[in-house]
Amino acid sequence: MATKLKGKQWFTVLAPKIFDEKAITQTVSSVPENLVGKRIALNATELTNDLNKYYLKIFLKITSVNGTNVHTEFDGSECLQDYISRMVLRRIRRIDSVQDLKTHDNVKIRVKSLVIIPKKAKSSIEVKIREFVSALVKKEVESSTLNEFIQRVLSSEIKNKIIKTGRSIYPIRNFEIRKTEILREPLSAESRKG
Repeated sequence: MATKLKGKQWFTVLAPKIFDEKAITQTVSSVPENLVGKRIALNATELTNDLNKYYLKIFLKITSVNGTNVHTEFDGSECLQDYISRMVLRRIRRIDSVQDLKTHDNVKIRVKSLVIIPKKAKSSIEVKIREFVSALVKKEVESSTLNEFIQRVLSSEIKNKIIKTGRSIYPIRNFEIRKTEILREPLSAESRKG
């Protein structure tokens, strides 16, 4: 039973289905409807119990309030800056890629990835690696639902595939999907009518 505090009430925030809808935190509000749209940042270890994902932040967005339970959906992820800084050492080359893609279940997502290779690589090799990574990430996103894609990011399946397969072009030292963002478009006048 929720405790009231000077006209305010406590609500239990539930993770999305992909994280088994487990209770992750509590929040307080006097107007429950005002919680909808609020963004919550959590460390991935809190959602997955995987200590290897200490460097990853997960963003959730509150979508609805049902009694004293608050429901959320995945809203993005981001690697901690300290982790990225440790990856980008001297005598290496950083190759960044930004792609706006659509999942198999029609969710628009921006994927920012980062490849680390030895600095001595020629610019033609860098171009080949960027093209290879972009093509593989695009294929992974477009052939997966949003939940499947998130699971592949969290399990390092995509990371391992890129590092292993990319060796045929050049030795890849590291790869990360450093940031994902869900791209939600405002409703058009026509879609609001229907």
